[in-house]
Amino acid sequence: MGLLHIYDADDWRIRSTANRSDSSCRVGVTSGDLAASLDPLLSLGRIYDRILFETHGSPGTIYFGDNSFDADWFRSVIPRGYSRLAIRNARVYFNGCNVADGKEGWRFLEAAAALFLTPGGGQVFGQTSIGFSNLFNGHVVHLWGRTRTLFVDANGRILERFAQ
Repeated sequence: MGLLHIYDADDWRIRSTANRSDSSCRVGVTSGDLAASLDPLLSLGRIYDRILFETHGSPGTIYFGDNSFDADWFRSVIPRGYSRLAIRNARVYFNGCNVADGKEGWRFLEAAAALFLTPGGGQVFGQTSIGFSNLFNGHVVHLWGRTRTLFVDANGRILERFAQ
C-alpha cells in the first residue's frame, strides 16, 4: 500500500514538487491520454490506500498538459477497472484549482468515486478555490474556499457530501 501520485508532467512546478514527494509510486502524465498512463498500473497488481492527482483544474475538470478530463471521461473509463488500484476505504484527492467547485465539481467527485472507489468505498475530495504555490517547498496551498468530500460506501453509494 501507499500513495499513488499522478501528476501533470508538462508543468515544471508540479513535476518538481512531485519529484520531491515520498510517494510509493509516481506517474507523470504528459499531454497524452490519462488512461494510457493508468493502464500499466493495473498489470503491476499494486494497490494504494491514497491516490493524489496533482494537476491544474477548473470546476469539474482536471488537466494534463492540453488535455482535459471531466466527469463524463471518468465515467467512460469505468470498464477499465481502475477501482483495482485502491484498497477498501481509500482516499482520492484532486489537488487542482477549483476542481470541486459548483455543481460540476460535485458531479466530478461523484464520477471519480464511481471510477476508483466502487467497489470498496472511501473518500474522494477536492478544492473549490484557486491554489498558490508555497515559495518554500513548492506545494500548492488553498488559502480560501472549501474542501469538498464525498464519503462512499463499499457499493459506491454516497453516504455524505461534506464541505469544510
